[in-house]
Parts: sequence; C-alpha cells; structure tokens
Amino acid sequence: MEKIVIRESVRNLVEFCLKKGDIDNRFSGSARATEGIKAHQKIQEDNGKVYEEYQKEVYLSHEFEMDRSIINIEGRADGIIQDDRVIIEEIKSTYKSFAYIDDSNEVHWAQAKVYALIYGKQNGIQEIYIRLSYMQLETNEVKSFEKKFTINELNIFVFNILKEYEEFSILVLEKKNARDNSIRSIRFPFERYREGQRKLINISYQTIKAQSMLFTQAPTGIGKTISTIFPSIKALGEGLGNRIIYLTAKTINKEVAEDTFEKLRQGGLKFKSIVITAKEKVCINTTFDCNPEKCIYAKNYYEKVKDAIFYIIEREERISSEILKKYAEKHEVCPFELSLDLSLYCDGIIGDYNYVFDPRVSLGRILDSKGNIILVDEAHNLTDRARNMYSASLSKSQILKCKKLAKGKLSKLHSVLGKINNCFIDLRNECDHKEVEWFYEEDAPKELSKYLQLYLKESEEILVRGNKFDGYEDILQLYFDINAFTSTMQLYDENYRTCIEKESQELKVTLFCVDPSKNLKEYLGRCYSAIFFSATISPIKYYISMLGGHDETYRLKLPSPFKKENLKVYISAINIRYAYRQKTLQLVKSKIYNFVNEKIGNYIVFSPSYAYMEMLYNEVNNSNIEKFEILKQKPNMSEEEKSEFLRSFKNCNNLIMFCVLGGMFSEGIDLPGEQLIGSIIIGVGYPMIDMKNEIIKDFYKENGYDYAYVFPGINKVQQAVGRVIRTESDMGRVLLIDDRYITSKYNMLLPSEWYPINKY
Repeated sequence: MEKIVIRESVRNLVEFCLKKGDIDNRFSGSARATEGIKAHQKIQEDNGKVYEEYQKEVYLSHEFEMDRSIINIEGRADGIIQDDRVIIEEIKSTYKSFAYIDDSNEVHWAQAKVYALIYGKQNGIQEIYIRLSYMQLETNEVKSFEKKFTINELNIFVFNILKEYEEFSILVLEKKNARDNSIRSIRFPFERYREGQRKLINISYQTIKAQSMLFTQAPTGIGKTISTIFPSIKALGEGLGNRIIYLTAKTINKEVAEDTFEKLRQGGLKFKSIVITAKEKVCINTTFDCNPEKCIYAKNYYEKVKDAIFYIIEREERISSEILKKYAEKHEVCPFELSLDLSLYCDGIIGDYNYVFDPRVSLGRILDSKGNIILVDEAHNLTDRARNMYSASLSKSQILKCKKLAKGKLSKLHSVLGKINNCFIDLRNECDHKEVEWFYEEDAPKELSKYLQLYLKESEEILVRGNKFDGYEDILQLYFDINAFTSTMQLYDENYRTCIEKESQELKVTLFCVDPSKNLKEYLGRCYSAIFFSATISPIKYYISMLGGHDETYRLKLPSPFKKENLKVYISAINIRYAYRQKTLQLVKSKIYNFVNEKIGNYIVFSPSYAYMEMLYNEVNNSNIEKFEILKQKPNMSEEEKSEFLRSFKNCNNLIMFCVLGGMFSEGIDLPGEQLIGSIIIGVGYPMIDMKNEIIKDFYKENGYDYAYVFPGINKVQQAVGRVIRTESDMGRVLLIDDRYITSKYNMLLPSEWYPINKY
C-alpha cells in the first residue's frame, strides 16, 4: 500500500502531542510576543560574540518513514553552537522569577530534541547537547539548562511522538477520504428543483471552481442554503477547497444550515460540521471566568483535550452546541476552546460573520489553513457589521474614572491619563468653539495616539504582575479598549474618519471605518472562494462595492419562485415625513383600518420609529377596532419575550402587531400560511439622520445620499415585505404608505415581482 505523506512543523507536532497546561484569561500583555522576539535576538547576539562557530535560526527538515506514512518535519532551530561539541539551543522568554524556573518543561525540551535528531542524522553525530535558555524579561538575566543525548535516545523519543501523530493524522485522512467518496454518490435531496435553484447551484459551483466571488440576489423560496451548500460540498469532492465556512448573524439561520448538512448526511454524506457559539453562551459554569483556579474546564485543558478531540472525530458528524457541551463535561474541557480546536478537523463550520472578518476574534488558525469556501448568508447585514468590526471608540468618562483610581497609587499612570484627558478636553472645547454637538476629521488623532501608546506600556507593567488592587478591573478594561483603539489606528487610511461627539460633559472619539471594503478584501483574499447571498442584496452593485467585490465579480439576480399573483402590493401616497407625521396620523389610521378589514387575519404594521409606533398604536387602540386583537413590540425584548410574541401568530387569526421597521421582527422570522397574511409598511425605511450616516453621505459624494439613507432604507422595506410570502401556497397583501414610493427613484428600486402595484 502506498504510504501517505504528512507535512508538519516541529512546533505543531510537539505541541499537539505534548502540550500541557491551563486555559488562562488572566492578563499577559500584548507586548509579550515583541519582548519574546527581543529576548531571542539578545541571546543570539551574545552567542555570536562568545562562540566562533555559531548559527542562528537554522532551517532544518527531515523525512521520517513510518509504518503507514512518510512524515516531513520542518522548522528553525534558535541556535546551533559548535566548539568542542555540538549544542542545539532552544530560547524561551518569561516574566516568572527564576526561582520558579526549572528544567521540567517537556514541550520546550521536545522541540530541541527534534532539531537535535535531525541535525545529528544529517551530520553523522552520535552524541549531541541540548541547551534550554530562559531570559527573564524584566531583568534580562539568562538561566540555562544543558543535557547530553545520544542519537539513539533521541530517535526513540521522536519516533514515539511521530507514531502518535501518525495515528491521529491517518484517522483525519480516513475521515476525509470517506467524505470525498460519499460526496461522489450524493444527490440533490429534493425531488425537484425550484425555479432558479439549478441556476444558483451551477453558478455557485463554477464560482468555486474559478476561486472567485459571487453576489446573489435570491428571493425567499428559492432555497438559498441548500443551493449554496450542495455545490460547495460537490466542489470539496473534486478537490476544490478543503472546508466550508457558513456565516450568518442569526441563530435561526445557523439551525437551517445545520439541518441542511444533516439532510445531506441522511442521503449518505459523510461530513463533519460544527457550530461555533460565543464563549459566554456555551459556557457550562454559572459564573463566566476562564481562570484555572475557578474553572475545572480551564484547568489542565491541554492535557485533557486531545482525548476529547480523538473521541469526537471518531464518532460524531453533527457537532452541535449540545454535543459540544456533552463531551466538554465528560472530558472536563472548555466547550468553546474545544469547538475551536475541533474546527481544524471539520469539513463545515457554522458561525457568526466575526469569526472570519473581525480582526479581534477571527479564527486565525482556520484562516491560516488553505481552501476555505466562505458562504455569507443574509449578506445585506454585513456592511454595517463590518463597519463596526473595523471601528473603535473611547470615552472621556473611562479616562477620568481610571485617572481618579490611579491618583496617589500609580503616579506614572495618573500622569499619562491626565495627558489623555487633556486631549479630550481640547476636543470638547473645539465642539464648543464650533457650536456643534459633533464634527469629524479626515486625519487620525496622532497626538492622542501617542499618549494612548504610553498608557499601554505603563499599565502593562502594572497589570502583568497580577497583583489585584482597588480599580484593577477598570484599569484592565481600559487597557483592552485602548489596545483595540490603537490596533484600529494601524488600519487607518482614506477609508476612515475620526469622529468627535459631545454630550454634556461626556466626549467620545471614534475611529469610524466608513468604507469597510478594503479590510474585508484582506480577509477574503485568504479564502478559496466566497459566495454572498440574500433576498435583498439590492442594488447589487452597491453591495459588491461595499463588501469587497470588484467590477469583474460574478453576480446573479434570480426571480421569485412564487407566483406573482400570490402577493398583492398597494401604495398609499401619504406624506409621513417627520414634520407631517402628526398631521397625517388620522389618515394613516384610516388606511390601516380599511386595509385590514378587507380581509380578516394576522397583520404586522411596521412603523419608522418607536415614537411613531407608540403614537399610532395609541391612536388605533383608542379607536376600538373591532374583530382584532392589538399588540406591540417592546424595546430590548429577551429571547423568551420574542418567542412568546411570535407564538401569538400561531394562536390567533385576527392580530394587528405593531413593530418597528428594521427591528427584530422585520427580518429573520418565519410565519408561513395563515400565521401572517399581510404587512403595512409606513415610510421608506430611512435610517436615522445622525453623525455616522451624515459622514457616509459626505464620503460617497454624489452617491452619498443613496448609500447613507436610500439603499439601507429600501433594504429594510424589502425584508419586511419578505415576511409575508414564505411558501408556494402562501397568499399575502402589502400596503406601502409613503408618497415617495410613487417617485421615479423608488419605481426603479422596488422589486419587479411586486408589480403591478395598485394605488390604495
């Protein structure tokens, strides 16, 4: 039988087999890696002066022939010394006192042992020395341990590690081969294709084959999830890509993706899928604290997790949050970290947008691996999400609070915070001088940034000691916020604006990413292929420009698979602009009253704001509309309240629900059949006129008004209308109330499936 070839780095090999220790959320500092590099360089520089024959960063590689595989191992040894003997040196840095440093770290020795064996084999050496050197980062002192090994000893040690790694690698490969074999025989899991579905499947496959991007506007009912997942799986079977990452912002859509993979498994597919859920949500403990002294699931995590990974990969295909928790409890490991470790060996990953695109939480270990096919569900939501991912804010109140805490205790920190606070005072005075509540600048706040960097340095020296004091948590949180701010400064370019907002004595500075496309491109460039899809990704050219596409990017617009006559759309041309809302309220109420009485059933009335919703709800409720039960959305509803609200549609057939356009009930809810027979949409969905939208308007010049207000608004309207027709047998009616709907601009923006539109 032909042996398989496995390639791995020395570090990954050793850590996989031998890594021990805890998950620890206690502070370690962002400068740690930089300090570690400096420590390496200092010891290497000193050795270069002491030894005549000294080499640093020596690249070594070797093929080890095993029973069933050939394992190619490579890496760089920190240093090789040759005088009267050969010494392989491994360099490590630490903040620990040397009193606590001994020669017991198996992983540190193991890396050097692998390098020593490779070097010994290649140079015909029978005995070789290994030196493990630690530099204390606060004192720059060095403590070294040295041991002599025979090549035979090293050979036995390394082959034992390789044998374990081979066993796991072959298990992963066998699962992959079983997957690929099963893909060749799976069929589309439904008896027939819906209109447009085969086209979406074919173009998705061709996009992946071309390692390109596709933007698809696919109306409700086409079956977007199966139509993108099925061709992606087929592509994997052809060796096009290695893994599917399905991204969505909503829990319900994650469940749909899970169910889609499961349906294909029922048809014979061998495919491991995993759901990545936020750490706080999947935590087993009642109190969320990843401190090994308080959490048994963090304690000795790296010793326990390997058995859990082996066990799950061998036995499970659908790795849901519930399955993760079950195994996490059984093996006493953190379910979130387990999900991240497992995801490397899964064929499909389901999670939020931020796990790919957000620099603060993206799955680096996944993105560094090749062959990720990205499927972006409800892609119209990604524009605003991306702006938030690549933006950062700081408030004066945070600075002032920590300044007071540092007074008399942390003099250097107090001084730095005073300088930062002065920068905020200057900006507040500028607001007062200009007589504005906010303004923005094109340049980054470089003076402020200088003092923020100083805060990071001073606070890190205090926090890294781990000595808790009154105000420690506030100093720590400000460290993280400033670190995020200064990291965003590294991204700052012509796509950013610096926003200054004043409210009373408070002042907020925001690095606002107006155009996120460049940052998104950075992440998309690391992927094999990407498919963006939504029922409302319209105008498609706008979304392509916002989400990292270009002029040659593939695009597809599909018609609705439902009969046009199933949805009746009406327009009532009433002026409901802010200044006219009170004057036209009675007229709006009359239109609603007439519309719902023409056909009794369940309706949602979408209002342009909470204030308007309250005003209209009170007006309608006081009129004692017969035959209907009247309810309204509450702000900040919990998941339980939301579920209870939606259950009303199942239990009644004469409801008028008052909701806010663009809120939690205007997209992502499914009310088929008689549960919802109509929607009334008041307004054109304009976002609020605020600082960020005004900046977007200015930034995009002649397209600015559309990009800031018109396009996001019409998207909300389309989403709200999309709640009405969910299946082929649904019949529904929609009333659009606003005189702007009869203008030429909106005639062009409203979907063709809505026409003919009748006046009401």
